Amino acid sequence: MVQVLEKEYEGKVHVKIYRAGKDFDYIPKYGAVTKSMLVINEKKAVTKLTKPAVRDAFKEALKSC
Repeated sequence: MVQVLEKEYEGKVHVKIYRAGKDFDYIPKYGAVTKSMLVINEKKAVTKLTKPAVRDAFKEALKSC
C-alpha cells in the first residue's frame, strides 16, 4: 500500500520505511523503536501502520507542502 501511495504522490512526498531489527540508521534521529515505522518527508513518523493512518499521514504531508 505504501509503495502505491508513494508512486501516486511521486515528487511531492518522500517516504522511507524503517523496519525494526533490520534498519538502524534511523536511531540517531528518531530513537530506538520496537516496531517498524514509516517516515514521510523526514518530519512525520508513523508507527501505527494501518491503511487509514497511512492515508491520513500522506494527506497531512501534502497539506504542509
